[in-house]
Amino acid sequence: MCSRFNEGVRVEYKVTFDRNVRDQLPKIVSSFANSQGGVLIIGVRAVNGVPQGPFEGFEVGPREEFPLTVENICLTGIHPPVLPRIEVVQSETPNRAFLVIEVDESGEAPHVIENSRKVYVRTGNAANPYDLAEVEHIIDLFKRRKEPEERRLRLLAIADERSYQCIHLEILFSKISIHPTFPRKPLCTSQQAWDFLLANRNLLNTNYANSLIRIPDGAASLRVRNVNEPNVPPQYEELNAYGLLFASRQVRFENWYPGDERMQLAFLDLFQPLLRMTMLAERFYSAHAYTGSLVVNVSLNRVAGKFMRFVGAENILDRQVPDDFRCYANLVSAQRLVSFEYLNHQRLDFLTDILSEITWAFWQSNQNHPVARLRQGIQALIHELGLA
Repeated sequence: MCSRFNEGVRVEYKVTFDRNVRDQLPKIVSSFANSQGGVLIIGVRAVNGVPQGPFEGFEVGPREEFPLTVENICLTGIHPPVLPRIEVVQSETPNRAFLVIEVDESGEAPHVIENSRKVYVRTGNAANPYDLAEVEHIIDLFKRRKEPEERRLRLLAIADERSYQCIHLEILFSKISIHPTFPRKPLCTSQQAWDFLLANRNLLNTNYANSLIRIPDGAASLRVRNVNEPNVPPQYEELNAYGLLFASRQVRFENWYPGDERMQLAFLDLFQPLLRMTMLAERFYSAHAYTGSLVVNVSLNRVAGKFMRFVGAENILDRQVPDDFRCYANLVSAQRLVSFEYLNHQRLDFLTDILSEITWAFWQSNQNHPVARLRQGIQALIHELGLA
């Protein structure tokens, strides 16, 4: 690499991964994404843009997870986030390594940094490899983003409309969607979407092949209310070729406690579809090599005045206070922008985070919101459902 490429529009070198380079990382990565893509190699000294040997890498500290560090910087320092490919290459020199960061040209451009105020692009100048974009360039970048944004909103609206075939607006229901932030192109064919749902019926919480239906650009699972199965709630799940996963399901009532006539929303009817859709997303995006950013939306609808216990009772007195779990809003929702890696490898953290926001509106006690107890309960439910 160093013998073939000097620094330019698509290549940059840094000597070490110190604080100065970490601070520059959002500017460098976003400038690649806003231009033609490129690669940053850390561990190589360059003079006037020309790599200088010997190529020994930079000194690595104990136990630092460099890919995770880079990913966190890109998630928090760039908007919308850029998720590059990151590889640590061990040097032949002991205790030294190279860090290779590859960035694709982005359909989500313009990517901004410094509190969403500055847009950088590549110049190819060794002394000044990136610079602030001109207004005309920024306008062109927004045009690049417009079509995928409109497609995402259109796909969500269509999936929502289809779900009304079994989810009536007068009932209590949950809604979950997981999708690429900017769906530029299909991730699979309609037939592949059908085959995927058929092969993963266990995560749709149905083993009936005839619940699957064909829809434009994808497949879905549709279950209407059945008088012969009164305990099975109506539900709708969809997988679109562009990678949209959508689910809507009735949330049922259950006794506050066995033998207690007071009623509450069944927390499991929110938790179970969210867990299953998350696992379905992990499998689908892995199978189709999508590693970009994802938007996750979760909502509970028509829940004003309803109770929902989302943590177990610590003592017998806990059973007597349903008002501590009353919601005063008709719609409760949470949205998260996450990387595929976070969704895939930190499932418990993700579920705790998004459900903490949902359940905040159901917690009316003077005590602190019981996030630790919620996390413990989520972990126990995962194992209880056999989906660990």
